[in-house]
Amino acid sequence: MTGDFENEWNNDKELVERYESSLKANLDLYFEEEELEDIIRYYFDNQKYLKALKAANHALERFPFSIEVKLLKAQCLIFNDELEEGLELLENINNISPNNEDIILALTNAMMLSDNTKEAISILEEFLPLAEDKAEVYYCLGNFYRSEDNKEKAVFYYKECVKLKINHEDALFQLAMITEEEGSFDEILEFYQEFIDQDPYSAGAWYNLGVVYNRLGKFEDAIKAYDYALIIDDTFASAYFNLGNAYMNTEQFELALEAYQNTINCEGANSENCCYLGAAYEKLGQIDQAFKYFKKSAKLDPEYDDAWFGLGMCMLKKEKYFEAIHYFKKAIKITKENPNYWVGLADAEYHLGNLHASSEAYEEAINLEPGMVETYINLSIIYFDQNRFEEAEDVIKEGIEELPENAELYYRLVVFLIKSGKYKEAFSYLENALTLDFEKHAILYELMPEVKHQKAIFKIISQFKEG
Repeated sequence: MTGDFENEWNNDKELVERYESSLKANLDLYFEEEELEDIIRYYFDNQKYLKALKAANHALERFPFSIEVKLLKAQCLIFNDELEEGLELLENINNISPNNEDIILALTNAMMLSDNTKEAISILEEFLPLAEDKAEVYYCLGNFYRSEDNKEKAVFYYKECVKLKINHEDALFQLAMITEEEGSFDEILEFYQEFIDQDPYSAGAWYNLGVVYNRLGKFEDAIKAYDYALIIDDTFASAYFNLGNAYMNTEQFELALEAYQNTINCEGANSENCCYLGAAYEKLGQIDQAFKYFKKSAKLDPEYDDAWFGLGMCMLKKEKYFEAIHYFKKAIKITKENPNYWVGLADAEYHLGNLHASSEAYEEAINLEPGMVETYINLSIIYFDQNRFEEAEDVIKEGIEELPENAELYYRLVVFLIKSGKYKEAFSYLENALTLDFEKHAILYELMPEVKHQKAIFKIISQFKEG
């Protein structure tokens, strides 16, 4: 199945290349109506909406009465922020071809975008008895009611969708999101249990049960549910993939590796499953194998940022810091908002002695996600090593504001305050640190061995020890 998809994708790519070559050479090559539709969809699926719109206009010059091309053009208009024009075109073709399911779904989605959700709901509910793909109509109704903040109705329609199409991933995702927001886990578990009671051999029902357990953090229960799904259907790629994730969460990396490999065996290699397989190899310390699969992931999809990050981590672990920086920057270029990418970059820059670049990267990570303890510690170490004690203090104090229960931050602050001669403030933070976690006071001696000979500090530590 995956092979067929890849062949179709390659065929479409060749078709698009032929189309673009004809435009560049100003040749009036003939393309069939279906070929032009495939060209528009190719651009659309690759998020090249302006090119898709131009191709749609070109197609309408050749086939001015094509409903399918007009539908594609309307969708292109909407994704090019020309909502009003797109909606007008949809209404026009809906009048020409009433009760066309694709047009109805596109029209009602456009109406929701234009804040006309109530009328969209009315149209869809009236159309429902005529729908061929009722699951998709139920799913859209769930979305519309959710946008109206009517979660009860939304859940009802998402459930109706799942009843008809048990592996409808979007409906399952929305149900999981609402379940998490509302805390209605028991209700959703009962819903899937009903499926299993009616049909114990439904692989989809066991899979969905695993998804819910996974969302609840009950990974062992999730593993059992995925295992049941795979006993029933040993070609269920998504069940293997999620099983791999559950094993990763329980640090059973060898089993995760096997599950991800089975995923690839079932659905073929793609950027996601290769990246996850690489992550499992990385956790097992098999860095060369990890690098191989991260590289394959990036080759399959050069825009898959996790793959570039994985390559960076492999190079970091092999102490090839220049290469690591290259890969981390590739990941950041695609997604600037992931703090882990900046932490990786900061670590690599630090090892090369580029302290300014490293501190800037750590600061960016802190701005993106203030609750990561290692970013405060590592940035403070850079300042500490440069004898910039006050800046080190400020960073750790910022960390304490975010993580007031983290004893290590208090101990580090004590050292920085002593270095700045602020003994009274240091003693106050030391008492807080000892109260939070007495055992971690060894951090003081690691950072500042001479502390052992400071009688006032030794006295405070002794008092807490006796207490």
